[in-house]
Amino acid sequence: MPLPTHPILRAVAWLSVAFLIPGCSSSDSRAEAALGEYQTAAAANDMWGARNALLKLVRAKDDVADYWAELGKVQAAMGSYGDAYYAFTRAYELDRSNPGLVRVLTELALRSGDIGSAQAHAQELEVLNPGDPWVKLVKGWAAFSESRFDQSLAVSDQLLAATPFDPSATILKARALTGLNREDEALDLLTKQVQAQPSDAGSFMLLAKIYQRRTDWPKVAEITRRIAQLAPQDQQNMLLLVEAALRSGNVRLAREASFKLLQPQADPTLVRSVLDRWTDFWPSPQRIEDAKRLAAGAGPEQRLIYAGFLTRIGSPADAVRLVNSAATLPVNAGNAEANAVLGDALLRGGKLAVAKSRLDAVIAFDPGNSTALRARAELEIRTRQANAAIEDAQKLVAVLPTSAPDRLLLARAYSAAGNRAWTERTLWAAFQDIPGDEHIYAALRSTRNGNVEAMNQLQAEFERQRSANLRRGLL
Repeated sequence: MPLPTHPILRAVAWLSVAFLIPGCSSSDSRAEAALGEYQTAAAANDMWGARNALLKLVRAKDDVADYWAELGKVQAAMGSYGDAYYAFTRAYELDRSNPGLVRVLTELALRSGDIGSAQAHAQELEVLNPGDPWVKLVKGWAAFSESRFDQSLAVSDQLLAATPFDPSATILKARALTGLNREDEALDLLTKQVQAQPSDAGSFMLLAKIYQRRTDWPKVAEITRRIAQLAPQDQQNMLLLVEAALRSGNVRLAREASFKLLQPQADPTLVRSVLDRWTDFWPSPQRIEDAKRLAAGAGPEQRLIYAGFLTRIGSPADAVRLVNSAATLPVNAGNAEANAVLGDALLRGGKLAVAKSRLDAVIAFDPGNSTALRARAELEIRTRQANAAIEDAQKLVAVLPTSAPDRLLLARAYSAAGNRAWTERTLWAAFQDIPGDEHIYAALRSTRNGNVEAMNQLQAEFERQRSANLRRGLL
């Protein structure tokens, strides 16, 4: 998203002056150090380092609007729009006369789908900067959110008449066209937009979403690769690039994108997300060799995630070697997860009694450990203890309610108990709670074999969910 450049150098100069004043505080010292870290990270294009340095900076000096605004800009560039919204809100609280900050808050509110906040900010913006096009844009998006697609289309046409190829107005028009079931026109509009404005990442992103809904994975891979060039720090786009490349058979591109994300100290959630895509869409043995190599240089927490991945894809012996030294006994806060991962690997390796003993110990120490609950439920299904498996899977779903694999595990536990009604009820609840998930849809569809009407209704609802996902987030 295009964001204003904030004069952080002015704040650097202010801080330098502050240090000339006798009795400079410790917070000034911390702020000076954080600014130095930020400048070093920014010069190296290290967005994670820049973000972390700015977080230290605002903790040391939370009353400087420029610091918060710079933090918001970095977080938005990384795709963390919720965090960016909070940072810009803090900046605005410290500098309420800055129309640039209000404009950014308006855009971020729209990106998150918060029309009410966007309208409130647009009213402020109209006072601070009469005639600002974002005021009209908000009106168009408000109409879109209420399915008044003709009105949002009219607003976008007015804006584009004044400023052809305006990125925000173009996206509004494309969204309105999809809402009116004129998707081909939306694709044509967006294609012409990115030809005329090749740096318009937002239009590329919407193109990718439309082709994703059409399951045209080669196109999605091509577009997300272009977005990665424009916004290399956008992790969600990089994850989609990995998936699209794998699903279209371009393994070289998928590995290249994966390795950019799988840094030694990468966020564990990010590592898990990449490996989930390897699990689902890459059956080649190469993934085992890549995971082992990456795990060898990874941090302790990341290494556990690689071990869990190796266990899931049929290489539990490699997982045991990765975690054995960390999975010491007795179980404590420092080694509980390692013991859970080891227990899962032992289970998959056929050592059921040893696995159960280890998993029982982890759950006794930490009843909410998701890795141990998941593995023990699998073990209980395997040993025909279906009721125990149901109990563990229910606890797991309570811990991770938006996890599709864990909802499916609970359904399998009910199926193992011979409870068809609760199997279907669990799948239907998952289908409603986690809309658009292909795995849940496939599992639920299998329960309707032979019932043509029910299959057609389910497919129609799934398409509706996917269309709703396309519209989510607005910008």
